[in-house]
Amino acid sequence: MIISWTALGVLVGSALGLLTRKLPHYRRLSRWSWTAAAALTGLLFTALAWRMDSSVALLAYSYLAAVLVPLAMVDLAEQRLPGVVVLPSYLVLAVAFGVDAVLYANYDNLLRSVAGMVVLAAAYLGLALAVGGLGAGDVKLAGLLGLALGWWSWTALFTGTFLGWLLAAVVRVALRTTGRAERDDPMPLGPFLALGAVATVMLNATGS
Repeated sequence: MIISWTALGVLVGSALGLLTRKLPHYRRLSRWSWTAAAALTGLLFTALAWRMDSSVALLAYSYLAAVLVPLAMVDLAEQRLPGVVVLPSYLVLAVAFGVDAVLYANYDNLLRSVAGMVVLAAAYLGLALAVGGLGAGDVKLAGLLGLALGWWSWTALFTGTFLGWLLAAVVRVALRTTGRAERDDPMPLGPFLALGAVATVMLNATGS
């Protein structure tokens, strides 16, 4: 199971990398970057297959991991989070969680997942309007991660969000300390939010 899921992850990562490279504005990333992304996707699939039972949830979180890799890469290179990747992912996760809720009577999880999506998206939108520094892509990604983390628990939602911001803060301080970034230099937030969410999913997942 784990070996086959790893192979699937590499294939999915390669396919998503190829599709993302064809999008406008995202072609400057090198072929080697996408090779590394495919390998990373395979590793994430391996970890998810090891940590989770074979279920609809495994499919949902594997999909999430697969799309977060190219999103993080594009955000690092272009400081953009393409809506053409983020928005369809809402539908994919919603359908997957809906099926899981029906099959296993996890309706509380489904309601909490939707609530988490709304709460996190609204919080990021409020920050973007009040403080600035966040783009529309960050708000869209926050809603997607709220949908994913809310499925587990409110604790997972807050933990994943906190980890993402903590990682971003640590990297920001390191860049400022080493003189590689100025005070007003923008920094992509998406990769750190993604990493915090993935780490939280791994910690909360039930071992297979």
